[in-house]
Parts: sequence; C-alpha cells; structure tokens
Amino acid sequence: MAIKKPCARPGCAELVVRGYCEAHRAAATSTRWQSHDRFRGSSRERGYDTNWERFRRMFLARHPACEDCGRLASEVHHEKKVAEHPELKLVESNCHALCKGCHSVRTARGE
Repeated sequence: MAIKKPCARPGCAELVVRGYCEAHRAAATSTRWQSHDRFRGSSRERGYDTNWERFRRMFLARHPACEDCGRLASEVHHEKKVAEHPELKLVESNCHALCKGCHSVRTARGE
C-alpha cells in the first residue's frame, strides 16, 4: 500500500498518494494558482544565480535519489530557508535531494 501524504495545496490536510487531492487537482493548473508565481519573482530575483545552478547540478549528481521516496531527485530542498539564511544556500548539509512531488509536499507544509 502506498504511503499517503498531505495534498500539495498549501493548507489542505487531505491525504493523497501523490500531488493534489480531487478538490485541488484542477485548480492547481489554473491561472489563479499560476498568478502566485508572479508575486514571488523570478528565480534570479530570489537569488538563484549561476553559482546556485552549478551547486544544484553538482548536488543532484552526488545525490540522485529522492530522500523521501527513492525516485529520481530533481529538486534541492533547503532545511533552513534561503530567505532566512542566505549564507546556507550553497551548503550541502543544509540541502536534501527530492523529487518534484516530495519537494512540493514539504514546501506546502512550510518545511
């Protein structure tokens, strides 16, 4: 039996195998949700520069499997948020290799 996790929609406690619950699946791809990204700014505006891209490639090469589910990792999750601890952005011990789904779940939980 697959392990269920909270819906990837921030604030939703519905348990799902992966991604969004039925109530939020359609809304996840709507323009209303995509407009949230406009307020976040681009990755460059948030401090993810060439040094970050280089670090990210190296980190994922060293840690190819998702730490939560074992699938292929595609995201680097910071234990301590970059916005609060910019000095830890390129520190391996502050990072976790995760797949897109697991990263979304952790981020939705505020981790």
